[in-house]
Formats: sequence, C-alpha cells, structure tokens
Amino acid sequence: MKMKKLKKGEKGLTLLELMIAIAITSLITGGLATIVYQIYTVSARSSNHMVAVRQVQEAGYWLSLYAYTSQSTTINGTSGFPLTLKWIDFNENKWQKIVFNLTGSNLSGSYYVNDVLDSTKTSRLPVFQFINNATKTNCQVSGGSDFSLPVSGNKFVITRGATNDSGRITTAPSGDISKISVNATAGATATYDSATKAWTWNTTAAGSNITVTATSAVKGSWTSETRAATAAITQGTGATLSSAKGLVFNVTAIVGAGGNAASETRIYKVIPKSVS
Repeated sequence: MKMKKLKKGEKGLTLLELMIAIAITSLITGGLATIVYQIYTVSARSSNHMVAVRQVQEAGYWLSLYAYTSQSTTINGTSGFPLTLKWIDFNENKWQKIVFNLTGSNLSGSYYVNDVLDSTKTSRLPVFQFINNATKTNCQVSGGSDFSLPVSGNKFVITRGATNDSGRITTAPSGDISKISVNATAGATATYDSATKAWTWNTTAAGSNITVTATSAVKGSWTSETRAATAAITQGTGATLSSAKGLVFNVTAIVGAGGNAASETRIYKVIPKSVS
C-alpha cells in the first residue's frame, strides 16, 4: 500500500495537534461515560426507592390491620418484637393469634388458631425482605390523652411499669407553666422545655413516679412512649383524664447497597379495640 503524498500547500498534523485531538476525544468519551454512569446510578437508586416505599407501605398496612383487630397485644424486647396480636373469632369461637418477628432484614408473621400454628394461614402472610431493624424499625406502646384538673390541688400520678418509660406533659391552650407543678420521685426526672412549652418526664427506677398537680384550674394532655411496658396512670383528687393506648410502628426499609442504596421510613399509629 502506497502512502499518500502531500501535495504542494497541504500540511499534515503536527505532534502537538495530534495530542490535542486525542485529549479532546478522551474528554468527550469520559464525559459520556460519566453521564451514562450517573443515569444508571440515579435510575437504580430510584428503582430501589420505589421498592422501599412499597415495603414500608405494605408492612404498615398488615401490622395496622391486625393491630386494630386485636383484643390482646404483647410487645417484647427493646424493639417491641416479637409482637403478639390476639383476638377471638366469634364465628368459629376460636382465638386467632399472629406473632410478628423481626429478624435480620426480614419482617414476617406466624398465624395460630387456639395457640396451634396454622401453616396455611401463615403462608398467606407476606414476608418483607428489606426491613431494617438496626433501631430504625420498632413497635412501641403509646399512651396518653387529655386531662382536666378543675381546682387547684387536683392531681394525677404516672408510675413506672416493668421498664423505663417517658413522655411529655403540656397545658392547653397556651402551655402556661404556672398552672401546674410537676414533681418527680427518686428514679424519675421532669424537665420543662421553654421552647416547646412542655414538660419532658422520664422514669428509670421501679416504682418511681411523676405527680402532676394543678396550681389553678387547667386542662392539658400527656403522652407516654415505651417499648415493653406502659406506665400506670392513677387518678388523683378531682382529676379527670383519659388513657387512650395505642401502638406506634416505626418502619424503615433499605434497598440496595453503596451508591444505589435507598431508604424509606413511615410511622403508623393504631388504636386497637383493646390493648392489654
């Protein structure tokens, strides 16, 4: 093969021009590769996020469905799982029970009839594969509602149950600190937060308690959050209060790893027919 000879007036590429052309080509190629990689990463992360959203929505649905139906609720451990929900089926006159377990990244349930495992019904319960249990997914008993102390000196007492408990106390509508006094026994604390206009209380020792006393007529609300027990509320002289207990589910799903990881967290609160 003969090499083409340059005609008079024609010039070839110099070494510098050739190097510049190669550099420009490399930049264009590298840029395209980066764009393609970013599109792929964003697409993968978006897809993983959609899966995570479906996981927490479905897990919340199933937990809430059976929690609302339950007549007896038992939570265990620091995470609140295993969660045992029990109710009676009056058509069959048999006790139905579901035990939800959180192990590794799985959330699953086992169905019992009169405390005997029903494999068929268990197989119909979905298993959630991407639920994160590293403190992000848990079940708690929630207590609290409104209180009314119509006369100065009226009071109610919050006493610690089997494990530590905590919550908030607020007065309505302005959060006036002067209308109540909050006292804690040894093993309990009560601190006023001027920013939120609420008392934060905590009981850390068995039998420790928080006493809320009116210094003038007042209404307000109290909350209680715990993972293994519920504080006992004692109605004092002249106090009117309710204790609507419920279940709070914090559910987090994490799908994918590294740069493709996506997560979703939802909080569900259910007031069962009866919580014991």
